[in-house]
Amino acid sequence: MTPCIGQFHSPLIAQQSTGHYTNSSNRFHVYVIGGGPAGSATALSMIKHMTQVGSDQLTVHVVTGPVSSKTAIGETVPPIADHHLHQLGLAPLDHTDHLPCPGSLSVWGQDQPGYNDFSLTPIGQGHHLNRKLFNASLLDAAEAQGAAVMEGAKLLAMRPDGDGYELTLESGGEVCQQHADFVVDATGIQAKVARSLGVARNQYDAVISCCHVFPLNQSKPSASKGSHTLVAAVEQGWWYGTELPKQKALISFCTDKQTLKKGSYQNGSQWMQLLQSSGWFYQQCTERMGIIPEPESLALRVSPSAILSNVIGPRWLAVGDAACSYDSMTSAGITKALEQGLLAGEAIVKRLFDDDAAAMAHYQDRVFAGFNEYLNLHQTLYRSERRFPKSAFWYNRRFQKL
Repeated sequence: MTPCIGQFHSPLIAQQSTGHYTNSSNRFHVYVIGGGPAGSATALSMIKHMTQVGSDQLTVHVVTGPVSSKTAIGETVPPIADHHLHQLGLAPLDHTDHLPCPGSLSVWGQDQPGYNDFSLTPIGQGHHLNRKLFNASLLDAAEAQGAAVMEGAKLLAMRPDGDGYELTLESGGEVCQQHADFVVDATGIQAKVARSLGVARNQYDAVISCCHVFPLNQSKPSASKGSHTLVAAVEQGWWYGTELPKQKALISFCTDKQTLKKGSYQNGSQWMQLLQSSGWFYQQCTERMGIIPEPESLALRVSPSAILSNVIGPRWLAVGDAACSYDSMTSAGITKALEQGLLAGEAIVKRLFDDDAAAMAHYQDRVFAGFNEYLNLHQTLYRSERRFPKSAFWYNRRFQKL
């Protein structure tokens, strides 16, 4: 039986238009709900395109949530990330703040490790990110270029209001209403704006990462130079290990809900036993990171492969993980957020000032096309691992149906 991979197509709403936008004050207010990389990139892109046309009739508001108590898990980004930052008018990633990454070293589909080096690309090198610093720097850049940032706030409700929406926001214990001519959903996989509008989210797959950040052995010289990301497939899922800035390392085990529950791998002791039994991966980690203690607790991160039924509407769009989310194996969350933010900012400006509905449809087409490419990659990678024929985890990944 050959598994079927469906293709996502832009629904009819992509072509709908409500006519010209009206605004008695000749100024548009766009509210970006979410201050992560996707939200900040969209804000920067809007400001950039308004500057290019010499207009100051747009105010960009970025609503960021309360500071999370969760550790900002690092992510490895490929060289293309610097290109996207350049397109946003920002400097490339600094080696002082972010650790260089030459590529990955993996045992996947075969017993011998294989290299995937960024050095073979002509556009630079990858980086292990300091995520907290990276997120903050993008938001600071947006604010420096004119975005109005509302920190520690959250969206309580939204309802249609003329040619836009009335937003009910809470910040510092105070509740206020604001009119938005356009709303950007950058709330991550929760997609709060889109879901409040009744837009369905289509989930293809979901994996869970059980991870812990360890202090690095100070005697290990590779910590200051960067090193390859480590990836290894095992019967119950796959392992991911990488050094991070500030002498830290991340080790993560990725599996699905059923396997996690059956093996109790969210328990530090069970997780550690599985790590020690991983063979090559555990050996590589100890050689690079030193003695690895049993973690007292593990952070759980869900990575669904999902997309909204439509990522645009007459006065809103979704960007980043709110629009579509990928399996963590791709390490594509950041680059996707930057790329979509660039496209979304341009589409919003064209829609508001040129009444260009085609720009919005083009944005959605790009998001759907990117997700279809991702689905093919997902199946290619998971089907290539056939060393564990009795594993439910690998069987379910190979024979997913959309």
